[in-house]
Amino acid sequence: MDVVIDKLIIEKDRSEHIKKHKVSIKEILEVIAEDYLVLEGKSDKSLLVGKTKQGRMITVVVGKRSGKNKYGLVTARHVKKKEEILYQEYSEERKVWK
Repeated sequence: MDVVIDKLIIEKDRSEHIKKHKVSIKEILEVIAEDYLVLEGKSDKSLLVGKTKQGRMITVVVGKRSGKNKYGLVTARHVKKKEEILYQEYSEERKVWK
């Protein structure tokens, strides 16, 4: 499953919500600007697992919005162990193909 984000909608309450998870908007933007692993989430949500410029691994949860490559931010948090393992496998596989 590919998720290409050209426009990310961040509603006003999302900044406060993600602060509870100790994640910043800047970190989210860093992850979606780089290479991330896409996992299927609940209720048609997508989980974007990636690294910030500081090397911190986070999971960004987004939902599809109307329009091409347009998504809304649901939440973001530190990765779960399984997500981290899948991301590491994905990264190793990508190195082989480059």
